[in-house]
Amino acid sequence: MYLIVLKQLGVMAVIALAGFAAAKAFGFGKKEQAFVSKLLLYVINPCLILHTFDQPFDKDRFKELLVVILVSVAAHLLLMLLAILTCRSRTEEGKKLDALDKISVVFTNCGFIGIPLINGIFGQGGTFYLMGYIAVFNICLWTLGYYIISGKVKLVKVVTNPNVLAVLLGMIIFCIPYRLPDFISSPLTYIGEMNTATSMILLGMLFANFSRGQTPLSNYVLRLVKVCLLRLVASFFVMLFVCWAASRIFSGMQNIHLMTFVVFIASLCPVGMSVSSLAVIFDRDESYASMIVALTSALCLLTLPLSVAIAERLF
Repeated sequence: MYLIVLKQLGVMAVIALAGFAAAKAFGFGKKEQAFVSKLLLYVINPCLILHTFDQPFDKDRFKELLVVILVSVAAHLLLMLLAILTCRSRTEEGKKLDALDKISVVFTNCGFIGIPLINGIFGQGGTFYLMGYIAVFNICLWTLGYYIISGKVKLVKVVTNPNVLAVLLGMIIFCIPYRLPDFISSPLTYIGEMNTATSMILLGMLFANFSRGQTPLSNYVLRLVKVCLLRLVASFFVMLFVCWAASRIFSGMQNIHLMTFVVFIASLCPVGMSVSSLAVIFDRDESYASMIVALTSALCLLTLPLSVAIAERLF
């Protein structure tokens, strides 16, 4: 499977390179980035989610989705515990960055990178299970994550999040004994299929307009190395334990191997771009947050296939 992961990451990297080149050639900036990002968040991703759930109801698959949600909750809680225990600075300057470090360890780019990656590896079946992880991700991001960086909880962000709403609506569509009519399902299919290309073009645009800010990179080196090791290496061992335990507890489920690997891959994606967004919203070090996203996105091309190869040998 790791070869399939490597190939899919390579395909995605080529598309991101095209986005990078286009951004450089035509001078695309933050305005264009914001447009593409909103297009993904509010149109393309919800359409893909609804299309994924538009299939005949199967009580076994519904139970499996609930198990994926349970495993995803366990994964986020354990990663949060890892972040709290390891991201604790002694200096006042370091403490200001601790919140960004913590949410970087926990929250991955499971939407913009995870969806096209899982869809490319496992097809619609894998994407179906990924919806459970994405729902948990968004709920945890706007409760635990929001609390860590702001000291309060923003429940309205949970109930109005387009991906959470799309998953809930999708589950209703999945449970009812009817399929969506063709004049609705066809547009959902066409728009949803734009996800991979649009996500990677956006990533390329972000790299093209990456700015380190005013603070020298040397000031961040040790902290960046630590966060990358936690996000891409330490998280691997946490998720290896979570998926191993899940595969043993739910060994009677026919698709448990696929389910655990979907959660495993989604949780080992690079740092989510939501970290940069929260840094901007709460006036944290935006350049540092951008560096974390950029660096882990680049390193993920090496670490993710290797992680999958090791996991395949152990399971």
